[in-house]
Amino acid sequence: MPRVNPRIGPLAPTTEAVISAHARKTGATIEPTEMAAANTLGLTTQVPAQRVYRTDSFPRELRIGGHRIKLRTAGPRALARDAGPADLVIDALRAIGNRHVSDADIGKLRDFVRKHDLSNELAQRSQRVPAWMLPFIDQILKP
Repeated sequence: MPRVNPRIGPLAPTTEAVISAHARKTGATIEPTEMAAANTLGLTTQVPAQRVYRTDSFPRELRIGGHRIKLRTAGPRALARDAGPADLVIDALRAIGNRHVSDADIGKLRDFVRKHDLSNELAQRSQRVPAWMLPFIDQILKP
């Protein structure tokens, strides 16, 4: 049921609502990209011009009103997880890359982990991350 604004009438559904409905309909797993995680955590000011999500289904483009949402196929390893807040930290590190992680980025991620009490969860998730990421996760978890 679409939301209705008393002045302008029916409103278009949000991107999240469209993605959620498509996932329910198809049974696909759909998640934001790594760059979206970095943006959410404040590690980059880049805002994607296109809405792109990862999926375990076929790649496709959804068009809702004037908006386009791209679904790109991701490997099973990229989506084989709980997609919790600790995974957001890992995705953000992956988006920034090994050579571009700064001390300021580590500080922001450390604050996020402490604020949401994710130390244990991130330590468990660190068993499945690339080797280059381990020193950064150790810095984030350091008291």
